[in-house]
Parts: sequence; structure tokens; C-alpha cells
Amino acid sequence: MARVALADEVVAVLDGKPGTFGVYARNLTTDETVEVNARQVLPTESAAKTFVLLHYRRLVDAGVCDPTTRVTLSDADRLWGTGVLRYLGAGLRLTLDDLAWLMIIISDNVATALLMQSIGGMADVNQTMATLGLETARMNTAITLDGAIGGEPFATSTPRDLAEAYTHIDERAKEVLFRQQHLLGLPRRLPHAADASDMGLTMPLRVYNKTGNGLGNCIDSGLFETDGSAWIVAAMASEQPDFGFRPDDVAPRAFADIGEVLYNAWGNP
Repeated sequence: MARVALADEVVAVLDGKPGTFGVYARNLTTDETVEVNARQVLPTESAAKTFVLLHYRRLVDAGVCDPTTRVTLSDADRLWGTGVLRYLGAGLRLTLDDLAWLMIIISDNVATALLMQSIGGMADVNQTMATLGLETARMNTAITLDGAIGGEPFATSTPRDLAEAYTHIDERAKEVLFRQQHLLGLPRRLPHAADASDMGLTMPLRVYNKTGNGLGNCIDSGLFETDGSAWIVAAMASEQPDFGFRPDDVAPRAFADIGEVLYNAWGNP
């Protein structure tokens, strides 16, 4: 279990913050754990795309899915929301790996939908999560990506299950998650850059993370590694009075504080 001082530091960060927060962090080297509302089910928003990536990579590793298979973008595929594919011309042919990269790096909703059409639906992702023991990691099988707007969340999880999903990712998934460009939360003040490896740089901290944002919801989650330590963490906030995803909104600033607290405790063993 976590030493009291570290857990208290995280609690202090969240003290007086509006809405509902949940945090789960586990040091993979020492098994030290910090939990704050870690068993409460909350909306994941696009952080659940890690579940899709995990399901996809397991199919590829099992040899039942070819990552070079191409999917053609059509006008019917355009969804409201994040990403760039909805602005591009019909007829573009992308590999499944292309879709996975876009789904994570810029959280492209069209890429996510096209990938899921090719590897099974949300129920298949849910089954993979259940097989891994992540029972609360659930995508809503009754809605589409764009249908979640203003209605039920498109996915939910406890902070614990969202964080523990990162213990199952393979090296290729890590390569993709490393390059996620939204770094306003947990890694905000830490020595990580999403394009570092592309420039031949080795950072003191390597972050493999996926965020999620929606009106009033903010989520960040990932695997953090230094040369001597590794930890997983999920920080989730709902019912936020601001948008929840601008740099100076409450939740991103709180997550940055939590990321710094954990790095100071675990990043330099």
C-alpha cells in the first residue's frame, strides 16, 4: 500500500476542487499504490481509445488481423468531433495501423470508428477488457462515437481499471501512445516530449498516455517509465464547472500537480 505521505499529497491536490475526481496510481516496481475514489465508475471520454488499441493489438499479435489491410474513407464515414479525417476527401485509403496512429495521436473519431468496424464492435472490446480482468472498462454498445454527444458517455471505467489496462499494452502500442500530442494533464511539467524519439532523443521520462475530454469531463491515463522505475496512473474528473480541457481549467491543472507529485516520489528511485 502507499505510504501515507504520498496519498496525502494527492488528496491535498484535489482538496476543495469542484466536481468528482478519481485517481489510481501503482508503482510497477514496488507495487506501492495510491487510490482516491479509485473504484468509482466515471466517464472515460476518448481515454477509452486505449481499450480499442489494446484489443486491436491483441488481434494483430494473435495473427487474426493484418495491420496493413486498407480501409477506404467515404462521405458516410464523417463524424462530428476530434481529428482530421472528417475534413479530408473521400477515397483516401488507410491501413489499420494508420487508423490506430490517428486514433491515438490526435484522437481522431473517424479513424476510431473505421478501425472498430474492421476489428469488431464495442462489445468485442468489452469482452477483451473482461478477459483481462478489467470488468468496469466498458464501451457503450448502444451508441456511436458521435451519438454520445449530449447523452450517455461513450465509455466508462474506474480509475483503477483504466490505469491497469496499460499493464497489458505491447511494444507497438507503446510506440503509438508515446506520440500522443495532448500533454496538458499528467505529463504537463515533466521531462517528456511526444516527438523526442523521432528526433533521436532519449528523455529522462517516457510517457505512454491517452487523454479524454468532454464538456465537464477530463481524463488522463498512462504508463510512465524512467530508467529505474515505472508506474501506471489514471486521473479522472467529471461534473466540472468549466470546459475541463483548456490549459487553465481546474482538472488539467490538478492532473499536472498529481503527475509532478508521482514523478517526484517514483521517478528517481
